[in-house]
Amino acid sequence: MSIFSRRPRTASLTIEDNAVRYVRLKSIDPLVVEAAEELLLPPNTIVDGKIVDAETLTILLEGVLKEWGIAKRDVRFLAPDTYVLIRKVAYPDDVELDELKGHFFIEIGSTIYLPFDDPVFDVVPYTPAIPGHEAILIASKESILTSYEDVLKSVKLDPVACDISPLALYRLAHRLFAYDGSEHVMLADLHAGQLTVSIFHDHYPLFMRPVDLDQAADLAISEFETSVSPTISPRSIVMELDKLMNFYRYNMLNGAASITHLLVNGDYAEMEELLALARDRFSVKGQVLAGEPLRLPDGQALAPAFNRTVGLALKEVT
Repeated sequence: MSIFSRRPRTASLTIEDNAVRYVRLKSIDPLVVEAAEELLLPPNTIVDGKIVDAETLTILLEGVLKEWGIAKRDVRFLAPDTYVLIRKVAYPDDVELDELKGHFFIEIGSTIYLPFDDPVFDVVPYTPAIPGHEAILIASKESILTSYEDVLKSVKLDPVACDISPLALYRLAHRLFAYDGSEHVMLADLHAGQLTVSIFHDHYPLFMRPVDLDQAADLAISEFETSVSPTISPRSIVMELDKLMNFYRYNMLNGAASITHLLVNGDYAEMEELLALARDRFSVKGQVLAGEPLRLPDGQALAPAFNRTVGLALKEVT
């Protein structure tokens, strides 16, 4: 091998219910996206994060990898939000840091219960400004992640890393706003008809919850207007955010602090009304994650749907 040759960079793909997206960054400071590609998926290829038609997904991916320039590359992807859990958990004083993962491996299923029967997890020590030993537990469902890996391997890609969307979006938010960690940041991510809410403090993810927008819908539609698809009103979304803000403030922090910054990500037709309602109700700094859209070198603006993929690509440099 030539000493001047370089291993190709790991490609960043997000695989969601409605689309597969890929981005390649040109520079980090300033943040410049060199390429962005999107493959729309037929309905029922992936449903609520679960691959239900692996054959169709495989065929469609095979058709674009060479065009995107990532054939036979290492790739990183996002675990589907529906199958991700973030929890702050206490652990005994006598557990050393290098024993932390082993400790939780034993505790999961005995004293710590997760909504997955086959969990895969990581754990990070958390050092807040209060006494005690706590860690951030991030878990997902192994069989779901394996199904994504199997599809990627079947098209001769090598899945080398899996990330989660809250970390990807916070990575982008930190790049854009240079948070110092003192903030209590709520990320409200609207994507593919779903809402995922996460909360960060001291740059740690402390909370994550997918919200069922169908159940939260404010169906202000006459019973005779059956042909009209119900939409989620800004008021309904704000009500859900209010519940989660209160849970964070009173259940997790015992009233000692509250959300200071609200960032909304996604393509939502009533975004301005949503932000106005949120600012009025919460008295927080509420804004769109990328108020000035990221752009390709030719000036084309990237849709908000690419923000998760951009944040995933930033993993390579953080």
